[in-house]
Amino acid sequence: MRAATRAIFATFAIRLGTALVLASFATSGFGRAAELTAHEKQLAAAAKKEGAVTMIDASISDLTAHDLEKGFKERYGLGPEFKFNTIRKGTGPTVAQARQEILANKHTIDMVLVAAPGFFEAAIEHGALLKLDSDYWKDSEELAKKADQYFHYPYVVIPNASSFQPIWNSSCPGMSSFSANSYDDVVKPELKGKTIASDITKSFTYTNTALSLQENGVLDLEKFWHKLKATDPIVEFRTEPKMQMVISCQRPLDMWNLTGRAYQNIVKAPALAKIIKFGVYKEGQVMFGNQGAVLKGAPHPNAGQLLLEYMLSKEGTDVVIADEAVYSFRKNYKPPAKAAPYLFDLNTTKLLGLKDWVAAQKKFKAVRDEWQAVFQ
Repeated sequence: MRAATRAIFATFAIRLGTALVLASFATSGFGRAAELTAHEKQLAAAAKKEGAVTMIDASISDLTAHDLEKGFKERYGLGPEFKFNTIRKGTGPTVAQARQEILANKHTIDMVLVAAPGFFEAAIEHGALLKLDSDYWKDSEELAKKADQYFHYPYVVIPNASSFQPIWNSSCPGMSSFSANSYDDVVKPELKGKTIASDITKSFTYTNTALSLQENGVLDLEKFWHKLKATDPIVEFRTEPKMQMVISCQRPLDMWNLTGRAYQNIVKAPALAKIIKFGVYKEGQVMFGNQGAVLKGAPHPNAGQLLLEYMLSKEGTDVVIADEAVYSFRKNYKPPAKAAPYLFDLNTTKLLGLKDWVAAQKKFKAVRDEWQAVFQ
């Protein structure tokens, strides 16, 4: 048989085999194949053969990971034997592990989800990210642009986003009539001994929030840090320990926490709903997208792409927001009813971002040194 003829037959066989796999998947008892795009079906068939996926992130809780796994397997018919792995670390450690694997060219991670524009842009320049072909990113791109968020399609997208808000415990001494809807409200002299200073030296998201407030003319950071220092705050890094300080009245006000953290604690102890309050900054809410990408050389590249696509779909978005009370940039999106009271309206709230998230990283040292000079 001539080489050209053999090549034609080989190509035909591959296409026929793929068609049979997809047809088998579409008629299987798993998932809801009628709702899937052709690309999802193709990725799902390949992901099922790969048999596993591993995501590293800086925000997803154990409950969310469990619900994501359940919804992901059901939607794509992956079966109970498919292994769904998540690794949760802080922003810095998440970036450090992903960067280490890229530089060593030894991968255990498939997908990375973290708010770190500088890392993702460097990874693109290094040729370390897979090119995506998303059916769902187009539903989020417009609002992400409006909020001045970093993404770099077809390599980096934003499955969800967060924003720091003032959160307080109205049952604590001196807090019954307190409210906060501006940055002046959270540094009042009468709050001495009641506040928390978020340690920006350990967090990309705190630092970017500070830089956005400065760039958008909301705050003179140096003056603001001194006003906050005058309230004698406790310095803390992670949002959950800070939330526990608010709940216990150790420090009844945190100017930068996540309403999702309040929501998760209220689910566990419903009585907290009467006393845990939160506000929206009239100067604007700084949004920070949680960027997602798939590593080139990942052990399960199709599963990684499929998981990211699932998190961009309405079904996957609903899973995350129902558990985390974070934000989606999907057009005309309505969050699940149980999470909705903890979220402000992205269409009516003033949204702040950065003109250049990657260039902003070069300013980290200066703004952190300024903060450190005041608080340490």
